[in-house]
Amino acid sequence: MVWGGVTQHHRTELVVIAGNLYAVSYREDILLPHVPFLQAHPDITLQPDNATSHTARSVLDFLQDRNVSVLPKPAKSPDLNPIEHVWDLLDRRVRARAIPARNVLELAGSLVEKWGNISQQELANLVQSMRRICTAVLNAAGGHSRY
Repeated sequence: MVWGGVTQHHRTELVVIAGNLYAVSYREDILLPHVPFLQAHPDITLQPDNATSHTARSVLDFLQDRNVSVLPKPAKSPDLNPIEHVWDLLDRRVRARAIPARNVLELAGSLVEKWGNISQQELANLVQSMRRICTAVLNAAGGHSRY
């Protein structure tokens, strides 16, 4: 499992997670090191999914105490997070390697390498596409769209 964040102009490093991710480790090992970045960019809104480690009261309180803006997500809403498109791009690039990873350590290294090779322009394009995607979902009244 990995965690990363992107904006139109920035990205975090890719965090490789060994095993399951629980609220405490999400808060301490992933969010805490990124709070200064989030606080330095008050225009950024964190858009987590509904994973229990992301929605735990301790995590939400932690973010609120540090004035980090979080986009609320209704339980049954479509996933409109641009990071999902980044994960797809990363997956395709890792799978396209001439020599596939032979173990988890090699896979983690490949993921970090390919993450670093995604251009900021590609990330900006994905973030900018969200207006079009949200419009399509709204026009479909939350139902199926081509996204």
